[in-house]
Amino acid sequence: MTEFAKMDIFFLITSIAVVVLTALLAVLAIYIIKISSDIKYISGKAKNEADFIAKDLSDLRENVREKGTNLKYFASFFNNLRKSAQSGKEKK
Repeated sequence: MTEFAKMDIFFLITSIAVVVLTALLAVLAIYIIKISSDIKYISGKAKNEADFIAKDLSDLRENVREKGTNLKYFASFFNNLRKSAQSGKEKK
């Protein structure tokens, strides 16, 4: 084989490899974008739930400060938590 024929074969194989690697990287980038959007959605849901929990705890603290450590307020607090958790499940 001549040197030019060897170069042509090398460039052909290299070109095919570059095209295949580029296609694989494009597919990988698409999956990474999809995964990052899912992570963003999940972190947004977690932030909203954390805000709800913080509000519930603030309400509990306010009730304790205003009315003392009456057990019925603790019970109503936990009942409200249970109801909000059940209503969250029903929305899905």
